[in-house]
Amino acid sequence: MACGRAALGVIVVALIGACTASAAPSPAPVPTPSTIAASPTATARTSLEATDSPRSPNPAPTPRPSSNPTPVSMPPKPSGVSFDEKRKGDDAQSAEITQTVRWIAPRSEGVEIRVYGVTECIAKPANPSPDTHGPCLVEHTPLPASVRKLLATAPASDGVVRWSWTGTFDCEDGLAFDPRGPAYYSVVIAAFSMSGHSVFAIAEPGAWSQPGPNDIVC
Repeated sequence: MACGRAALGVIVVALIGACTASAAPSPAPVPTPSTIAASPTATARTSLEATDSPRSPNPAPTPRPSSNPTPVSMPPKPSGVSFDEKRKGDDAQSAEITQTVRWIAPRSEGVEIRVYGVTECIAKPANPSPDTHGPCLVEHTPLPASVRKLLATAPASDGVVRWSWTGTFDCEDGLAFDPRGPAYYSVVIAAFSMSGHSVFAIAEPGAWSQPGPNDIVC
């Protein structure tokens, strides 16, 4: 009888264990690569890592603009400057006049040479003595725009510029000039660039003369 009860107890314990095992939750499935790719969190993390640039733990400071920028230099005053005038024909009304200016420097790219006629004989005294003469222009003389007429322009690299016209006067005071005017008495040049222009250089100072009592004035 005791043996029968023992066997019955074993059977009851086995049945209880089986019920307990069937009631336990099943283990979670192991995620697959396709499941991770579909996850919004995983996608956002992958995108951030692909586009963000590495950050230095000690980024370099942004350089500040210089408070003293390097000034742009003006073109130099033309040097080695010369003036020449040629005439073709004996008749003043039909003579062809060509005036030429040359320079040695500057010859830089981006620099233009401008030639001006000075429309006043600035250095002539107000009341010169008879039989005296002198230049119409000397160095360090102010040249406002009101006394300058543009005659010609050329790139500085050319080293030469010339201009021509037909007709002149037999008894002209100063240099030959186009009859359409205005008259000019001396010639100057300057170098121009985007930063400004140089000091003027005298190509031809021109001349004035005060006749004496016995001179014939035309």
